[in-house]
Formats: sequence, structure tokens, C-alpha cells
Amino acid sequence: MGLQPVIEWRNSTHATEIITQDFGVIDADTKSSPFTFNIWNNRYDATKGTGKVDVAKMEDCTITTRDMTGGTGDTVGNVVEVVKNSWFHAQVDTLNETDLDQDSSKIGKIASKPIGTTGSTTKNWDGTVYPTPFKPGAKEILGVANNGTPLDAAGNYVTVTLQCAVPLDASSGKQSFKIRVSYRYV
Repeated sequence: MGLQPVIEWRNSTHATEIITQDFGVIDADTKSSPFTFNIWNNRYDATKGTGKVDVAKMEDCTITTRDMTGGTGDTVGNVVEVVKNSWFHAQVDTLNETDLDQDSSKIGKIASKPIGTTGSTTKNWDGTVYPTPFKPGAKEILGVANNGTPLDAAGNYVTVTLQCAVPLDASSGKQSFKIRVSYRYV
């Protein structure tokens, strides 16, 4: 059994960690601006001491939205339309998807979307370069030690673009929700 995954959400250029994201005000019958981010497993960061040793890979990875209690947005007294009615769309850029405007990209109450990458990671640590890059399987994010460079560690992260499509009949007001990545590890 390996060490548990070390997950970090980064912006589209991998430069900054994302702790929270405000999608702003989105009027009914409009779409938000697309928001692209990266989900890393075991990104090398000397200041945090991560990425120097292998950790468990993330398996059966999916992304969806949930209300702040982890529910599906339809609890009486706590209806969260953005989750309940699957307003968000997710496109997995590291799988070369182009379906952001399609129903196949909807996530929410009853829909989650598999995430993964076609990238690979070249393990290069302590002067040892492994000749064969490590490649994740479907719906996996590697946890191998890496140098933190996106080009060299492309098997250790996924890139996802989200966009919210608010319907004309949406209720007004602020909706708090979570973007959730589910996975298992051994």
C-alpha cells in the first residue's frame, strides 16, 4: 500500500494553487466564462516537500458538483439548483475533449464525468532517469515522483474546463456548492 494521494488544484498555467473559486454573477439564460484548472497528484514542490517520493495513484477519477453538505442539491430546505439541475459542464482537456457545450459534459445531481489524461510522466529524481515514461490507465492520475514541470509530469495531472449554463427559469440568489473529484486509491 502506497502513501495516499497528495492532491492540489492549480490554475490553468499551473502557477498558482486554487483554494476557492468564485464564478461571479451569471444571469439567467447565459453562460459563465470558461474556467480552466489543473488537478495534480503529488506535484513536486520543494517548499511543501511533495513530489519527491511516489504516492498512490488516483483511480476511477470523476468530477461532479455537490451542495455544501455533499448532497445532490435537492434536500428540502436546501435546494441548490446549480447541482440539482446540472448547470455545470466539464470538459477534460487532457483527454482532448471538445464537448463543453454538449449534454455529454453536464455534471451535477445524477451526472459525474470521468477524468484522466493521455499524458505520461518521466520519472527523474536524485539523478536517476527512468528510460520509460509512466502512463496512467483510463480514469487515473499518477502519483509517481516528478520534477513538477507540466511537460515532464503530464501523467500526474488532469486539465479540466468548467462552464456554467444558467437556464432562463433559474431562481435568483447566491448558490454555494462544491466541485468534487471522487477517486479511490490502494
